[in-house]
Amino acid sequence: MNSLKHTTAEFINKILGIISLEKGLSKNTKIAYTKDISLVFEWFENKNINFLFANEKNFRELFSFFQRKNYKPSSLSRKLSSLKQFYDVLKAEGHIKINPLNNLESFKKIKNLPKSLSEEHLALLLSEAKNNLKNVERDNPSKKMKFLRILTILEILYSTGMRISELVSLPLSDFIRIKDLLQIKGKGGVYRYVAFNEESKKMIEMWLLQRSSIKKFLKNKYVFPSNNGDGHITRQSIYIDLVELSKSINLNIEQISPHKIRHSFATHMLNRGADLRSLQKLLGHADISTTEIYTKVQSKRLSGLVNDIHPLNRVNLKKKESL
Repeated sequence: MNSLKHTTAEFINKILGIISLEKGLSKNTKIAYTKDISLVFEWFENKNINFLFANEKNFRELFSFFQRKNYKPSSLSRKLSSLKQFYDVLKAEGHIKINPLNNLESFKKIKNLPKSLSEEHLALLLSEAKNNLKNVERDNPSKKMKFLRILTILEILYSTGMRISELVSLPLSDFIRIKDLLQIKGKGGVYRYVAFNEESKKMIEMWLLQRSSIKKFLKNKYVFPSNNGDGHITRQSIYIDLVELSKSINLNIEQISPHKIRHSFATHMLNRGADLRSLQKLLGHADISTTEIYTKVQSKRLSGLVNDIHPLNRVNLKKKESL
């Protein structure tokens, strides 16, 4: 038995040596391949299956076994890739006639749906932020600035869907004459337009007016300066303010973050009829597939859409009205 295992190990190394030369595998990749192949051969040995005669059904059973062991999709895909290459070499070397893994598809990583807040929760956050600003004492200018800032930031994030990294680096020079659209520099240095609604424009104008009265901010080039006037506000500062706001309305702090507000913008826009291509442009996604993740909607909404807009329902409605 030991001599058989020794022979099998030598055979694996020989085939992997060929793959390594052809593909230029790194040392770590070769080690990973060796572990994958050895694990498979061990499974075949326990099933009394000769790996040279293993068929597609055997490999499907093998991967079902791996899935029951809760291997991650990325691990399953790597094992499948290792095996496909291994058996390609076996075929090229004349050990087998066909690769039994040709029909097996890669294991795609399951994408988690982006977490977003409901429209009601965002309305509550905005309402609370407005109340804080309205009720702040007149003799407390620093608190007024803080409340006005987070309200303005919340309005911008929710009305445009921009990333927090894009927001903190907004240059003051772009806001001299604020309009509905603004061109910003996004991920990968790619420019795109974002759109402001009337409420966010009003808050920005109010913030800029208040900002201009603070001496330490006068030479700062960012819309939202840091508290000490040097550079821009940090993401952490914005997150802390959002958490504080969330606590005041008893919202679970794990539900709130600038990124979740971006997801909320996308989800709510789609729910209200925005088309995918326009949303892709507003979000600055390079690939439409990134935007498509927001189309994973509840069946209740899909049913509602059909009942509301399908042409046959309108025909049936007219028939009922005529009866």
